[in-house]
Amino acid sequence: MTMSLEQLNQQLRDLHRLPSGPARFAAYDALFRHADAAGATEFAYAARMSAISEFHHGGDPTRAFLAFSWCLATADRGEIDVAGDEHGLLWRFKWIVWALPQFPEIPLDRTMAVLDDMERRYRLRGHSLHAVHQHRWLVAHHVGDAEGAQRHYDDMLTAPRDSLSDCHACVPSGQVRHLASLGRHDEAIRIGTPYRHGGCTEQPHWMLAELLLPYLATGKVDEAVDAHRRGYRRIRDDRHLDNVALHVAFCGRSGNEAAGLAIIERHLSWLDAPSSPFAEMEFATAAAQVLGRLAAAGQGDRVIPRRSDDGTRRWESTVAEVRDELAGRATALAARFDARNGNAHQSQRIAARLTATPLLDHVPLTVLAGRTTDPASRELVERVAALTGAGDHAGAARARLQVAYALRNADRHDDAVEAAEEAVRSLDRAGLPTDAVRARYLLWELYRRSWENRREALAILDAIGAAGDIPDDLPGYEVLLEEAADLAPGADAANRLFAAAERHRAAGRAADEFRTLRRAAAALPDPDERLSAALDRLESLAAGDADLPVAELARADLLVGRAAAHAGDLDAALLRTQRALDRLAAADLARERLAASLSWARLLFTAGRLVEAEQQARAILAEDPDQWYAGALAARSLKAQGRDADATEFMADYGIDEDDLAYDED
Repeated sequence: MTMSLEQLNQQLRDLHRLPSGPARFAAYDALFRHADAAGATEFAYAARMSAISEFHHGGDPTRAFLAFSWCLATADRGEIDVAGDEHGLLWRFKWIVWALPQFPEIPLDRTMAVLDDMERRYRLRGHSLHAVHQHRWLVAHHVGDAEGAQRHYDDMLTAPRDSLSDCHACVPSGQVRHLASLGRHDEAIRIGTPYRHGGCTEQPHWMLAELLLPYLATGKVDEAVDAHRRGYRRIRDDRHLDNVALHVAFCGRSGNEAAGLAIIERHLSWLDAPSSPFAEMEFATAAAQVLGRLAAAGQGDRVIPRRSDDGTRRWESTVAEVRDELAGRATALAARFDARNGNAHQSQRIAARLTATPLLDHVPLTVLAGRTTDPASRELVERVAALTGAGDHAGAARARLQVAYALRNADRHDDAVEAAEEAVRSLDRAGLPTDAVRARYLLWELYRRSWENRREALAILDAIGAAGDIPDDLPGYEVLLEEAADLAPGADAANRLFAAAERHRAAGRAADEFRTLRRAAAALPDPDERLSAALDRLESLAAGDADLPVAELARADLLVGRAAAHAGDLDAALLRTQRALDRLAAADLARERLAASLSWARLLFTAGRLVEAEQQARAILAEDPDQWYAGALAARSLKAQGRDADATEFMADYGIDEDDLAYDED
């Protein structure tokens, strides 16, 4: 059945409730098919343009190619007026050219043709060729054309920047890569250092990754460690294996094979669906180098737990087996690139990387690896080393957890996170599930302190839930589920709160169930079929014998009132909102009462009780003059009463214009 534009927009809204990644990308595919079938060309164009950005940054260049090609062809055929967004189309050329060389099955002359088309369009619109030179350098650098790369690099440096140039940090990141490849490490550091702390969505993690080798090569140990710790944490949940590979390679070149192994284990399953063959080759090469050093040190028989990317299969391999597998994979991919490029550049580069030796013998990355710490933690670290040396792997794993607690107590957040992560890995290997749950609880506490780590926090929460048994001296899992609602997006927050409410219900904690269920209902996206059942359960609990807090009862009243208003039952909505106001006043919750008063005034207006709506809105303004919407509602009420002169005077007094009156706050 062909979808209407309204249905397409609803599907787009639903799509954006999904987490960014494979599920959302698949939903985009379905949306594009429906839009094309409906002949909704303008909608299809706008949706694809938005999706290209998500595909690019989310590590799915194949989908980006398809969407971009459709948009470009549609614009060229004149099926849509792109005059207002021509800049967006030209900007996306850069993402496509960046990705094309990463697929050996795409002929090089096709990439060059896209580059030529990009230059033609930039010239036609009067833009600088700064971005064109940058991307010609990128392609030349990839195929090993040193002379061409230097020429395009020089052209980029002399071309004026304009609105199509990459940001002030991304261009230097490319410069650092170019200079490092030539061994000009001091110059690379000079260019890159000013941009270590940000720039755009791809910074500073890209810059930090590019600076790793120059820092190591010049002996700048502290800077290298900082770049690795900050940079890797920012990218470890992004599916760009080529960026991860730079951090794995850093571990191999700094004598940190154990740290490199931890990164490899975390990302190995991503090789099932790499963002590109080039990213696959880069990660496989860096990983094989680290694993080769571990095998040479006598750890070739060490077991690496493995799983498929979708989690449906689990198995084990040894370090030596994975090393051989990945080295073969990288070598075969390099040969495919060379066959396409017409030279041996990638094969030579990969062969050199597979056998690269450390630039420094050992650079301590964490407290457990020997980084400086306070005396109390140092004593615990020494105990870990002693237990490890004695072969007591279980005792050493538990001692790592104690180090993490000590660092947490000393307010050394980043160090505590790294120690807790290492503790989880070692406790899992030692077969100590109860202690591993404790370590994950600590990680949950640490992760949720930072919005930057929210995805990791939610992942560790799911791991705790999957573990099953929770020690009695730890908070119940339902407590963590409630805390997660502050980190998760709307639908996910509601799901976790519903799960917490169910746990409270099973334990007979009526007040906790009521509170959590009320939060779940409030977090539901609109519409959601679960709302009615949730409200019915809230009503049942409120009518029971449970000693429920007045504030929670009031908040539930507001939810029921809002649902009634959406259903068109204004009498019920007014009744429940009035009851909520009475309860909030009794609980002395002034801010919530003021917000509820605004809902009451709006309902009065909708019900046609215009004088009461005006009076209520004025009362709100008297209590808080900054309640702008109350002023707009009062003015609308005056106009609806036919008191235009009073409305004009009121609007002048409160700085309200005609456009403000059209705003409807729901």
